[in-house]
Amino acid sequence: MPKKSIFRRPWFSIQASDYLERGGEKLGLRGKLHLYMKSQGEDVNDFPFAYLVTAPRFLGYSFNPVSFWYLYNEEKELRAMILEVNNTFDERRMYLLKDSIVKDPDESWTIIEHPRSRFRDTWSKDFHVSPFNSRKGSYALSAWDPFSPHLNGTGDVDNTITLSSSKAHPKLIARVFSSQPSIDPTTLSYWASLRFIASWWWVGFVTFPRIVKEAGKLFFRRKLHVRYRPEVLKDSIGRSATEDEATVERTFRSFLRSLVTHSILEQPIIYVSPIPSSPTEEIFTSKRTTSTDLSRSEPIQFKVTTPLFYARLARHSHISEFISNEILTADDKDRTFHVSHPRPLLHLFEEEAAETLAPSALLPVRRRPLDHNRRLSTSHKRALWSFQHWLRRHCSSSSSSSSRHRSTAGPKEVTRSPTTSQTDIRYLGFSQLDLFAMQHEPTHQAARYRRAVQKMLLSDVLAFGHPEVLDAVSYVLRVVLSYVFVRGVRSVWECVLTRREWAGWVCSRTGEEAWCQWETWWRG
Repeated sequence: MPKKSIFRRPWFSIQASDYLERGGEKLGLRGKLHLYMKSQGEDVNDFPFAYLVTAPRFLGYSFNPVSFWYLYNEEKELRAMILEVNNTFDERRMYLLKDSIVKDPDESWTIIEHPRSRFRDTWSKDFHVSPFNSRKGSYALSAWDPFSPHLNGTGDVDNTITLSSSKAHPKLIARVFSSQPSIDPTTLSYWASLRFIASWWWVGFVTFPRIVKEAGKLFFRRKLHVRYRPEVLKDSIGRSATEDEATVERTFRSFLRSLVTHSILEQPIIYVSPIPSSPTEEIFTSKRTTSTDLSRSEPIQFKVTTPLFYARLARHSHISEFISNEILTADDKDRTFHVSHPRPLLHLFEEEAAETLAPSALLPVRRRPLDHNRRLSTSHKRALWSFQHWLRRHCSSSSSSSSRHRSTAGPKEVTRSPTTSQTDIRYLGFSQLDLFAMQHEPTHQAARYRRAVQKMLLSDVLAFGHPEVLDAVSYVLRVVLSYVFVRGVRSVWECVLTRREWAGWVCSRTGEEAWCQWETWWRG
């Protein structure tokens, strides 16, 4: 569909890509809801009616701390709810809640004509929301059915969420409720729509600053302890990936596919990626595996929970060591992927490391024609990959892998002297991914992978591990160089005009043939 003019776009909008799993905007809200319910083992036919209560986008911007899905059965009774929780780190967790509805009219604060259905449920807390609370504890929800009875209600929302500690002590009570009667936007007049926009346009923009303000009060006034942010667990959704992480993901996917295809692994590997721009799930099998082996073997699920996995992987010279550290030494607070059967996967990467990870030539073994858009010479390619080889030796995290993972041992178990230094004497040249990108990836993808990895390695030295800082510096340098270039061209042109005018003036005054020929030459 052609894009609408900016003046014809809606002020408030709901986009399917903002809810449930990342991406999938072509499926729409209904399609994404059906996929999520199937992933939870539910029959979508049991819930033919669904309503979403959320904060819409305003001019393309939205931040929703929590959204509520109301799921109704064929009798139009509320039987399940989905709480979609987002934190300020761009991470997400969906909770599917199911419980019996209790008829419990609350007559202490309102007068109602029909008993409203109240939905109650409790569940364990496993998602990092606030830096002042750990992932321990539980939630309790008490929600009125906004469309009771039988989807004929007025749509008034009234939900109360209680956070309790691990010792079952209430710590926080939050309530979301309707302060005014609901409005049908299709019935609003032009002036009523303007009044509505003027009253509510700013709410979404101040949600995040309000959260930061309240956090500042708790930290500076109440002196509450701040906990570091753990990585998401298996059932949560990690932050959005950067362009460099997406590039490394494409190379790692091809590498893992090739690794499994040429292995003797009898079990298939189900690779799950957190990046929606790529296929989120793909099954890899060995070419030596028969259909009988597949039928009697349980697949290995390899689920990457956060794009940080690819950033760490790109910085590491020894992939097998990185995978083993993540599986064996990293706790759940720092783990970036989940494996259902760790031992076969470890054996797979260790075999590949023993066969291929050795000092190698700087040029690919398999020669390919260079990309037409970037006709780099062989010496130029050698220099670019040599620079990455040098970065691996001096900036790689292999020699300090222990610093990348927080120790799970207690203070009495670690008695290392602060003056003790460790030196990695192993080969710190190309990693397995580097060699695979040089030898098997298309030229344009290999170049993108090389640039992404070099940026990450340089950022560890120059920008405290933040590649976006290098991007900002690069942008500023390009602007400055463009300005200098434009000023230089302008100065040259002004010089040309000045000399042409001077030659014309001398020619008109003196009539000398030399000046007239000079003036004619400048006019071209």
